[in-house]
This record gives sequence, structure tokens and C-alpha cells, in this order.
Amino acid sequence: MTVRHKNYDLLCRNGNWHINKRLPDGSGHLRRSLGTSDVIEARIKRDAFLKKWDEVAAQAEKHKSVVYLRKQYLSTFNEEQRSLLEDDIIEESEESEEIATKLGVWELIKGPTPSCHLNEKEKKPIRFWETATGRLTPFMELAPSWLQSLDNKKTRSDYKRAVMLLSKNFVATEEVTWDKARAYLRYIQEEENVSGATVRKWVSGYVSFWNFYDKDTAVWKNHKISKAKTIDKRPWSAEETIKLYNELVSRDHWLQHPVWIAAHTGARMGAICGLTYNPEQQTVTMPALKTETRDRVIPAHPAIVRSLEYWVAHPKTKSSVSGRFGEFKKALGYGKETDFHSIRRTFCTELENLGCPEAVTADIVGHKKQTMTYGLYSGGSRIGLMREWIEKLSY
Repeated sequence: MTVRHKNYDLLCRNGNWHINKRLPDGSGHLRRSLGTSDVIEARIKRDAFLKKWDEVAAQAEKHKSVVYLRKQYLSTFNEEQRSLLEDDIIEESEESEEIATKLGVWELIKGPTPSCHLNEKEKKPIRFWETATGRLTPFMELAPSWLQSLDNKKTRSDYKRAVMLLSKNFVATEEVTWDKARAYLRYIQEEENVSGATVRKWVSGYVSFWNFYDKDTAVWKNHKISKAKTIDKRPWSAEETIKLYNELVSRDHWLQHPVWIAAHTGARMGAICGLTYNPEQQTVTMPALKTETRDRVIPAHPAIVRSLEYWVAHPKTKSSVSGRFGEFKKALGYGKETDFHSIRRTFCTELENLGCPEAVTADIVGHKKQTMTYGLYSGGSRIGLMREWIEKLSY
């Protein structure tokens, strides 16, 4: 068994004792004055110092997340403990101390010298240390923890896109001033075609992110957000609907199924993504959405039986349908006046042209009935009546 010398990790310089701890992987030494010329006192201080070092290192070993390290650092008020944690943070960054040493930027990490002239590789260990110690709040590294704290799935998805776009223009919160925020909000409306309503929602998200990391939210306050020009949506024509479907069939694309289901049910995208199919009764159950108070059961048009069978076996998320359909119709040359929801308008238009009573159409698509008699007292159209009108529909 190796017996340590009683003055291990100690170094005497000019009559004063220093801690002289070798860093992991042989990448250097930590040297710090212990403020004493008495070797006995130096040993006591060394032991206390190394005990704290081991405690912090053990914590960091369990939690290598930069978010955890950041919280630990910011909640530490003892300067000596902070210094220990800083050194350990540097070691955690994918051996960033070794990287920094090889790149010749080790002295810059905790020094006052500006690092703006460095390339991205050289900045990496510095940026990690600045993030973990709270000096830098980069969006892409810290956004996942913030997003995870949000309960609503739709909100998380919206805010994720907001952060992705913000990160294209800025790296960290520290870069964003009120003037820069104003210019950014104008830019995403004009150049990225983000609607005024969406921008207002994103601003709420940015305020939430800033609050989550205790940053000043004033940069996102009192901005005038112009209203976007309203685009009148229109239904697809019957000919366009057939063109969309046939093109998807020719490509053997799964999108053909939700498109064809929508064309024969008038269902919203969210309802299609959550539907259930009863092959024995040939009915489709649509989950309640928007202002609906209960699930809707409607007849299955014979033309969509194959699509329903496929869709139940291979369902997709609403975001997948929305994204793929948007790309598809844009590639065919269609603009913002039509979208997936336009198929719902098509269905209603086709039933109207067939002479279907408005109350029956309302029951099929889940609209509120306009009159008090039907809206307040009606129990809804019978399945047989709805089937009669649905099966008259043919593209």
C-alpha cells in the first residue's frame, strides 16, 4: 500500500505554502496560496480544501447537466466553494480543460481578455464555463429544460419553434437589448412571414424563458406588433381535391389517407389524428375539439374504408400531417389561401350543393346549430340520415 507524504499536494514558494493539486488526465495543476508560512496550518487548510473539492466533484459526477451545474453554482454563496465548482465545471465540459489548453485559450476562460476574436472551436470550452456559471444564457443549450417545465404540449411545440428562430439571430440572452428585440420582431414578421398573432404569443414565450433563468424581461415589453394582413381562406374545388389525392396516391404517400378522410367527413386535422373506426357498424368516432362537448359518431363513407383501416393501423401526429401537407401543397404551387382545413370547407360546400339540410351538415362536422330550436333542443341527426347524405357525396 502506498503511503502518502504528509505534505502531499502542498508546495512551498518564497516561504509561503500553496495547494498544488494535479488536475485530471495530467492536464496541469491547480495552484493556490493557502496564506500561511506554517506547514501545520497549511496541512489543515489543505485537508479542508480537498474535502470540499471532493464533495463538489462528487455532485458534479452525478449531475453533468449544464443546467444542474448552473443551478449549483448560482446557489453557492461561498467564494471558495464557487471557485472549486468553477474548476470542476471546466473539467465536465467534454474535457474542455484539455481542449482549452491545446487550443491555447486556457488563460482566457477565467480571465478578463475578450474572446470575440476566437473561432467557434476555441470558444467552446469558454462558452460552456460561462453558461454553467451563469455568465451566459445560450438559448439552444438551456431551452430544453425550460420547455420541459411547460405543461401544455402545443405550447411547448410553438415555443420550440420560437426559440429556434431566435437562436438564428442571437446566441444568448445577454446579446438581446430592447432595440435588438424590436428589430428582431419586425424581421420575423416581414422576412419570416410570422403572423402578428403568433409573434405576440412568441413574445410571451420569450418572457417566460427570461423569467425561468432570472433575466430582465424588460427587453420584450412595450413592443408594437403590427397586425398581419388577413388572408381569406377558400375551399379546395372538387377538381383540386381529386388532383391532390391522385398525386399522393401516385407517390404512394401516407398523406393520401388523412386527405381522403377529410374530404369525406369534413373532420378537422386534430379529429382525424385521434379518430377511431368501427368496421362492423361502419362508423367513425371523432374526438371532441374546440367547443364540442362530446365525441361525435358519424357514418363512414364507403370510399374511405381502405384509408380508415390504414390510418388506424398507422396513425400520425397532427404536426406530421400539418408539416407534410404544407410542403406538399406548396410544391404544387398553392399559396396561403388554401390549407388542410380548406378540405373541411370543401366538404361543407359539396354537401350544400347537394341540398343537404344545414342542421345535418352541422351534426356531421361538429358545428353549433344556428337556431335556438335545433341548437338548444335537438338531440342531433340520426346515423341513418347522416349516412344518406354522406353517401351522396362523390368526387
